[in-house]
Amino acid sequence: MKNNTIRFKIFIFTIVLSLCSIIIVGTGFCETVKKVAVCPLEMNATQDLSFLQKGLFSMLSSRLADPGKVEILEREVIDKALIKAQSSPMTKGPLNESKAKLIGKSLNVDYILFGSLTMFGKSVSLDMSMVDVKGENPTLSFSKQAAEPGAVITELDKMATQINFKTFNRRPEQIIPKEQYAQRPEIVPQGGGYASPLKNYRNLFVAKGLINGIAVGDVDGDKKNEVVVIYEHAIEILKDNLNGHLKPVKRIEDASYMDIIGVDVADVNHNGIAEIFISRVRPEDGLVNSFVLEYDKTGYKKIVTDLPWYFRAVKEAKGKKTLYAQKCGKNGPYIGRDVFKVGFRNNTYVRGEKIRVPKGFSVMSFATGNLIGTDKKSFVFTDKLGRLTIFNENGSVEWSGEENYGGSKLYYAFVEKDEFIKDVSIGKGEFFQPRNIVLDLGPDGKRGVVVIKNKDSSGNLFQQLRKYKSGNIEILNWSEMGLSPENAPKKIPGQITDIAMGDYDNNSKAELIVSIVKKRNNFVSKESKSMIIAYDL
Repeated sequence: MKNNTIRFKIFIFTIVLSLCSIIIVGTGFCETVKKVAVCPLEMNATQDLSFLQKGLFSMLSSRLADPGKVEILEREVIDKALIKAQSSPMTKGPLNESKAKLIGKSLNVDYILFGSLTMFGKSVSLDMSMVDVKGENPTLSFSKQAAEPGAVITELDKMATQINFKTFNRRPEQIIPKEQYAQRPEIVPQGGGYASPLKNYRNLFVAKGLINGIAVGDVDGDKKNEVVVIYEHAIEILKDNLNGHLKPVKRIEDASYMDIIGVDVADVNHNGIAEIFISRVRPEDGLVNSFVLEYDKTGYKKIVTDLPWYFRAVKEAKGKKTLYAQKCGKNGPYIGRDVFKVGFRNNTYVRGEKIRVPKGFSVMSFATGNLIGTDKKSFVFTDKLGRLTIFNENGSVEWSGEENYGGSKLYYAFVEKDEFIKDVSIGKGEFFQPRNIVLDLGPDGKRGVVVIKNKDSSGNLFQQLRKYKSGNIEILNWSEMGLSPENAPKKIPGQITDIAMGDYDNNSKAELIVSIVKKRNNFVSKESKSMIIAYDL
């Protein structure tokens, strides 16, 4: 009994110490978070522009937000404060600098941003002011005119860039002098400037639920590409609507007792229609039970089921996709070393060439290409700790990084027997790592790796707890120092769940497509919000 009491006290002490560590890390050693109230722009126009007002508010909020550094107040809180301000003679009427300071003090923020948009004919005038509530810094004022309404987005983006630079010293990618980065040993730009090569961001699709993966290919045989999306228990087919967005054309529900964790498309059976390869697991015991869908003019049908393989379709140097698979047992996705190319023979999928892989390999983050400047093929994956690893055709590790990349909420749970107490089963698990992509960087044959780097605000303090508020898309190049970024990362609010390269809009140019969980509801996944965005390369 005494020993049990001592163990209990040690347990309580450990929990309290962990919680104290979280509090200390979250408050004591972090710089003060600046709070900003972004007031909805006053819209001066004959027509109703409330939809535009809402969109511009969201755009400004996302441009200025910087997790851990700059916090943007919720729209609802600001609206209530503005309504209340109209009942006071000191703040009633249109906003100006003095009224903004009073409202900012009532909201307990450091800065308040307000302005107006005036539309006359086809011309647009945009005016904004960024006010330091304490008056320690002069007010930043902006005034721009545009000949057409579409230019508002560009001008607003420029204003947000200037605010970030002048107020928060957040240097924009496009104007960072190369010489400044030469003084920073952790980032060494090489030619071509430091700006991210990812350009022309656009929002393609918004959905309720958790989008866990995406893939691009012609899955219905119409000679045009579609985008395949996976949720926890469903697959959805999207098509370009010729107006800059994706529209759903088919949804396929899956069993609720299985978790879909990966999607790939490739024409492995060479019939001109790409098959859809769905990787999934049974959460209660970790059973891998994948299947294949194919379109047959009447709909999408399962042509093969009950496969104990994880899939990953990888584009080779010649542009063709090769399907790889990994067979794993019930001890997690980083244990099995049975990895092979998948072929098609006698109306079924068969094992092809075996791939030698190092210990701790997972096919879910697997990519291939001539990465290290030799004539021999090399391979890359992200291990369970987030370290990028390059290995050769013999399965020998050529290089392993120290930085943490990847990051996922897809969790593989399994049960194993305790080594010392045979009658005790211990629940364990691992997080799957997201996809990596190898791509050509130019006519010189140089190749880079597109990687996801989600930022875990929980600090990895607990094994099964991950909390992502933002992430980066980075393009890494090989040098004598290993894989490292040559360009600025593309920062994205929310958790990045997957990336894909493909011509989603059928304009003969491949784009980088990114799926994001913008808002996560851990209790009701259908109440979550996800997005698909695209960049030109």
